Amino acid sequence: MEPNPASTGVTPPGEQPGVCEAAPKPPSPIALLTRTQYDNTVEDLLGDTTRPSTTFPAENQVEGFRNNVYAHQASPLLVEMFQGAAESIAARAVSTRLDTLAPCAAGADAVACGRSFVRSFGMRAFRRPLLDDEAQIFDGLFERSLANEGYAGAVELVLTAMLQSPQFLYRIDSIGTPTPETGAVAFGPYEMASRLSYFLTGSMPDAELFEAAAANRLATDEEIETQARRLIATPRARQMVREFHHQWLRLDNLPALMRTASELGAGSTELGRDWLASLDAFVDHVYWEAGNASALFTSKRVYVTPRLAVLYETSASANGLTAVELPDRAGLITQPALLALLAHPDQSAPVLRGVFVRERLMCLPVPPPPPTVNNMPPDPDPNATTRERFRVHTESDECRACHQLIDGVGFGLEAYDQLGRYRSEENGLPVDVSGEVFGTGDPELDGVYSGAGELAARLAGSRRVADCIATSWYQYAVGRTPAEADACSLAQVTAAFERSKGDLRELLVAVTLTDGFRYRAPLPEEAP
Repeated sequence: MEPNPASTGVTPPGEQPGVCEAAPKPPSPIALLTRTQYDNTVEDLLGDTTRPSTTFPAENQVEGFRNNVYAHQASPLLVEMFQGAAESIAARAVSTRLDTLAPCAAGADAVACGRSFVRSFGMRAFRRPLLDDEAQIFDGLFERSLANEGYAGAVELVLTAMLQSPQFLYRIDSIGTPTPETGAVAFGPYEMASRLSYFLTGSMPDAELFEAAAANRLATDEEIETQARRLIATPRARQMVREFHHQWLRLDNLPALMRTASELGAGSTELGRDWLASLDAFVDHVYWEAGNASALFTSKRVYVTPRLAVLYETSASANGLTAVELPDRAGLITQPALLALLAHPDQSAPVLRGVFVRERLMCLPVPPPPPTVNNMPPDPDPNATTRERFRVHTESDECRACHQLIDGVGFGLEAYDQLGRYRSEENGLPVDVSGEVFGTGDPELDGVYSGAGELAARLAGSRRVADCIATSWYQYAVGRTPAEADACSLAQVTAAFERSKGDLRELLVAVTLTDGFRYRAPLPEEAP
């Protein structure tokens, strides 16, 4: 992509800087690597593709995201897992690539070779140059091990220790100097390199980012934007966008999803991985081909495997995924995978679908049902439609207040069953897809509509939905729920997204240029 200053968070020439410059900045707690970040970092650092974090305990999630710095913390079990993984990774690295990892020519001074390894590998593992006292500690470990373990053994022990160090497992901010104007602390060049890299690629900085940090070239909007655009064009960025959507859309259960239908027998999980692959391909299409948020809600494209093609009455190539245009689809909310996920095993689920649209796409939390209410779905009735069976929600005084917010959205998706198949009838009765969006405060959303296409069109034209998408990306980037101190940064990113007319890649660039991404509140020891 070519730079487009008018569509990013950079203040256009001739305009006065906004009030955000004087606003308080949010904190930046140390961030423990997530499982995905850990595996990607180990692969980029050592070429190890074994994905060792698959045995780690799952991260605690906040609002669907697994990278919340307050919730994702080390536990005794995780520390034990880190140790075992470090030992295995180090042993594999030394046995397969000692000559490139820690080269030492025959007859060379082994101690000097070890010191060179400590500094070169330590620089990449800690994502910054080692401090003098850090280098001395690892030098000492190497030299003490050399006599008994030999050169390879000493390298392995140092490598094992580094991979268990907080400097590797966490992203830790160095002590900085608050600016006299606002008291904010700008992230240093190596910190900014890591923030850009872990946000946009889910892994450690690459060689070009390290070079930019060493030359102190990450201190201006222009420099950050240049690197952000470069990283967005890498294959890792595609993986990161998929990872964001797995978390944002809460797809963890999709691969093992069990659904019941006459075609599948009593129950089947054989479709789950096909559905996930289909949704991943749709996300790829929207972000890297269409590129605009409107396609997220209006595209009729669906990707099918041969198994899915039979289910949705279309055709597919013998292997892999085939892109097809289905006239009964309208973007994300009609993707078969999502409709199947937001269903019960044997019937559609208008409540699950309505809650999903309000919470994930509109950023409007729905309160949980009162503890006295039975929230089990009504049993299937061959003589009634799902909508008729769920009417009890709005007829009950105890349930009406919440369900008038939920059901009017979910009922608009009743043309799709628990497998995400389109239907015009259920049990021989016509399906009613009329609905009403209520209480969002957005005139582009509120009001009556009919069917998924009209609902999707409202989502595509809504400023609330656009702001929700932008806010979700900002939350993912900073690794925490936005706080009051993020208000100006959120205003920056939502305004930039609007200026870009919904360009999704420009949204990612805009996030990196916000004050909340570039600055933090001072620590107590940094206070003036």
